[in-house]
Amino acid sequence: MRKGSDNIWAMGLYWVPFIAGLGSACLYAVFLATGWGRPDAGLTVTLAIGLIIGLLAVVLAIFAASDVRALKEARAHEKSLEERLAAAHSQTKQLSSHLEVLTAMREVTRILSDAVDLKQIAKSVFDVLEPLLGTRQIALVLKDDDDRLALKALRQSGQTQYDDELKNHDLDLTQVAVALDEQTLLKSVDGETGTFCVPLVADQNAVGVMRFQIPLEGSDEEKQGQIKEFEVVLTDIAKHLALVVKTPSLHDRAIMDSLTGLFTRRHFDIRIDDMFRLARRYATPFSLVLLDIDHFKEINDSHGHRAGDAALRETATLITTGIRDCDSAFRYGGEEFAVLLPETAGKEARLIAERLRKSIRANKITIGETAKVSLTISLGVAEYHPGLANQGELIALADHALYRAKQAGRDKTIVAAGAPGKSKTSRRSAK
Repeated sequence: MRKGSDNIWAMGLYWVPFIAGLGSACLYAVFLATGWGRPDAGLTVTLAIGLIIGLLAVVLAIFAASDVRALKEARAHEKSLEERLAAAHSQTKQLSSHLEVLTAMREVTRILSDAVDLKQIAKSVFDVLEPLLGTRQIALVLKDDDDRLALKALRQSGQTQYDDELKNHDLDLTQVAVALDEQTLLKSVDGETGTFCVPLVADQNAVGVMRFQIPLEGSDEEKQGQIKEFEVVLTDIAKHLALVVKTPSLHDRAIMDSLTGLFTRRHFDIRIDDMFRLARRYATPFSLVLLDIDHFKEINDSHGHRAGDAALRETATLITTGIRDCDSAFRYGGEEFAVLLPETAGKEARLIAERLRKSIRANKITIGETAKVSLTISLGVAEYHPGLANQGELIALADHALYRAKQAGRDKTIVAAGAPGKSKTSRRSAK
């Protein structure tokens, strides 16, 4: 668009007096050249015409100045409208992108709640994220049992491969390892491709990394804008995935207690059933230990539920470190725990139980900044023998022994003997 003065010339406001003045000068020249009439009369006429034209020019100039101001105001208003339109367009784009992400995350959440198998979950999640982000490659990297990084799934060119097919894949895990250690999103740009390594962090525990390769388009400034948008989207995605990928194996999410890290009661029921059937078939011994934190309710009442959670976590840690690699520890319910000891007779099981009791009694849990709480546990031990009809009777034996330990003053280990007790008295009343 031209400046205001140029527009006034274009409108003819200056051309009218200019042409009229030029015409009067030519008219005076004719007077002089032809001698038609008197020269002083021609001069008078010319001056009169010039005066009229000058007044007309002044009037036109006043109107022109007003038009200049109007044009400037119109231009400023137009610029303001353009800026508002651009801002509205940007907000609309962001809202649209956010809506797409929310829709995708809802689909991801549905997939993760319905599926259990790693391959099924990875493929379904990749199917959602690939069109959403326009990715060239998506890699799921998780910790294995030895805390080493392992490539579990890879989506590239619409095809998904899994860990058993990726043993010889040369994916560089250097940046992945740094993102995992620092628990922060790392990004790099190579030409037209951006690489994003997003840690999967659940309960302050980094369990893996999602690595994305995404094409970038436009100028450097536009690419920077795209990178910022991807950072926000990928961070949201990681939060959803991390809630599921809490351990190196996604299957563990169905059998691990989130607070203590021990196996769940549901998994206990499966394991003891398997061990009971194997013991009956092959006549191999095994033992069950049920243990309970003494006066746990007083900890919650005196120090709050956070202190109670800390006591549960600390007890679970001491149980895990105090048993053998072949043994299994479970959160049986509330403040109650269970330990299955394969190929272990009652006498040896009692030694293991006593070792657990002493280690927990010697430990102090820090509450707040200064307060420390000592814990004790009571334990009931039961050994499998062929006279038991089912695993329920073995559990009843251990439960009755635990009740006797509570009745005997707590902080004790009692080994069950004989058939399950017939008393209706519950150990819960002795807590």
